[in-house]
Amino acid sequence: MFDPESILKVMCVEGMGPRLFRTLIERWKTPEAILSNLEGEEDTLPGQIIHSVRKRNHEKFYDMHQQWMKKSGAKIISYEDPVYPDILKHIYDPPPVLTCLGKWDSSDRNALAIVGTRHPDVYGKRITRELAQAAVDLNITVVSGLAKGVDSIAHYTAVRAKKRTIAVLGTPPHIIYPAENKALARQIWQNGVVLSEFIVGHKTTPGCFVRRNRLISGLCRGVIVTQAGDSSGALATAYSANEQNREVFAVPGNVLSGHHEGCHRLIKSGAKLVERFEDILDELPVLKSKVSQMNLLVEAAEMKNMTDTGKAIMDCLSREPVHVDQILEKTRLNHGKLMSVLLQLELKGYIQQLPGKFYIRKI
Repeated sequence: MFDPESILKVMCVEGMGPRLFRTLIERWKTPEAILSNLEGEEDTLPGQIIHSVRKRNHEKFYDMHQQWMKKSGAKIISYEDPVYPDILKHIYDPPPVLTCLGKWDSSDRNALAIVGTRHPDVYGKRITRELAQAAVDLNITVVSGLAKGVDSIAHYTAVRAKKRTIAVLGTPPHIIYPAENKALARQIWQNGVVLSEFIVGHKTTPGCFVRRNRLISGLCRGVIVTQAGDSSGALATAYSANEQNREVFAVPGNVLSGHHEGCHRLIKSGAKLVERFEDILDELPVLKSKVSQMNLLVEAAEMKNMTDTGKAIMDCLSREPVHVDQILEKTRLNHGKLMSVLLQLELKGYIQQLPGKFYIRKI
């Protein structure tokens, strides 16, 4: 197992990426050996890397990264660290090291990404909030890219509910972009994670945001695109998800508005059309199983606080309709008492009355 610090030193070399790192580690076996031998690889490596090593630039960036982590409280985790998300290890080019603000949780293995346009309309904002709220209500971690628009709405929904959310940066960790989301980032790492694969001091290019998209999808069971135009960057995340064998979901929109072409293209290409959150659960048995387990826990808690009479009535009911006369016969309660308790159970949302004096359980 390699020391995360030694891996970080290699990744501080300008031009070094996950794929090249793995190629070099297969050849030289250790991160220290990579740094020792890079100068002799002029014929096979990009000139930027050779220049960085000769000028000892990687040492400068390593010191900058360490100083920033000490000041911010951030930590690094390597590919071999037990905390490193298992689901991320199985993408094509997982980062050898991640810089993280916040703490990981075991529940993060069941996450959904919500992405979309930076300029959502009223419809896009509403559906993003509703889907994000449905996810966090079920303790499903929401992952996004901390961008304006849909990303921010998804993160804010989780933060306001005090639930888990993960923000994946397309910049080095000391740069929050857009700057207006600095406060949001601080809120996220109080009960979630803000992460980056990039190095403090390294230049941010448009390609960094493209690379970031594979991490958003790689951390999730599925990606939900709530609103996207024909050239939206959210489509790149959806395509990454498809390459990683993740489920892709898209919300349809107004065909006349010109703001939903990306989602419609995804649906035409095979993405699951989403009208409600249950459409997502139907495609993801792992999450649906989790929801079922949560329902059982809720039911157990509700039953614990119920009166003996209430429990007796609940024992007579199921998801199939039961007539009030059958309940009377099984519980041996007088009619007035039975109707009074049935009303209490209905008001609490435990049961539902159907036409013809039939009842079903709701928990």
